[in-house]
Amino acid sequence: MYPLQASTSTSTLGFLLLPSELLHEILFRLPLPDLHRLRSVSHLLSSLVLSPDFRRLYHLHSSLSSSSWLFLLSRRPPRDYFLLGFHSPSSLWSFRLPLRSLPRFDDPYFLASSGPFFLFASNLRRDLVSFHLPSSSLLRLPLSPLGPRGTSSWRRSSLKLSADPTSHRFRFLFAEMYNHLPYLFEYRSDTNTWHASEAVPINSDRLFSPDPLNVYLHMAHTGTESLVLCTAPGTNGPLLLRPRFTENPFGSDQLHVHGDGNMVLIKSVPIEEGSGSRVRVRMRVLIGIELWGISSDGTEWVLTSRVCSEMIEEVKKPFGVMMGCMAEREGVVRVVLMSNSKGAWDLVWLSYNRAKCVWSWVPVYV
Repeated sequence: MYPLQASTSTSTLGFLLLPSELLHEILFRLPLPDLHRLRSVSHLLSSLVLSPDFRRLYHLHSSLSSSSWLFLLSRRPPRDYFLLGFHSPSSLWSFRLPLRSLPRFDDPYFLASSGPFFLFASNLRRDLVSFHLPSSSLLRLPLSPLGPRGTSSWRRSSLKLSADPTSHRFRFLFAEMYNHLPYLFEYRSDTNTWHASEAVPINSDRLFSPDPLNVYLHMAHTGTESLVLCTAPGTNGPLLLRPRFTENPFGSDQLHVHGDGNMVLIKSVPIEEGSGSRVRVRMRVLIGIELWGISSDGTEWVLTSRVCSEMIEEVKKPFGVMMGCMAEREGVVRVVLMSNSKGAWDLVWLSYNRAKCVWSWVPVYV
């Protein structure tokens, strides 16, 4: 239900005559796609929503709230693509963007979103395209210094999209090994150019300093060691961190999910089917989830919290394969796990509030 359903210019004008504090309180509660629809009601509302002051205040309010989105790219045969969005406060799939109605989209692959921007990779053209929701404008990015890249080359934990809330600008960063060296590649929409810089290992000259404004791009994890590229405000270039586990908490039978300087370890056990010589292991089931963070000196993984057994019982289901992603904003870590069991998909969305040291579960119905 929307707080505004105006059918005449009189009702719209009456709505706009409300005190500014009340008007903003109403509009700030709307998710971004609904604000986009609201612009068609009247020219006055469109001017208000598009004003720089309103965009700045809306972004600040969104950053300080618990509102968050989960976006999925859905493909229907033969070539019908939709970007679907799940809004956690309303527990609804309230966003649907048909990509076939947009030009220059060839077999798209959704990479990331930030504010009003969505970034896609093209399977056929092997390049990148950004979409700006309020203006419905598309921008084909110039090829990165690494040249054309297939969609299988993009790892979500090694890329980051960051939008400027007060303008139509954004930055796209990704980390990659180039000539056996760790590099940061950054695109800026204001200059429409790429910049590449080599990451430097931390040492006595380049110390690691944890900061909420740091950007972490996870490059690889082998055995007990990870490669994490970190960019920090006021530094001359990216740093290369190698956090390690002093001991493997779950052994070798685990799934790692990386994002924003964190790691989630997911422990599962096999489910045997059949009996005797016909025993087969086709399914697994969750038995534990742990959140880990990087130590203050950047050299170790440190346990942050474990999901309690009661919540594990709520979210665990048999699965054949599982993958996940995670992100942190304003002290809240959000983890999404997608699994498949005999052709049926399932989503688990968990959040950890650092200030309250509390886990929560957001039911998502596929």
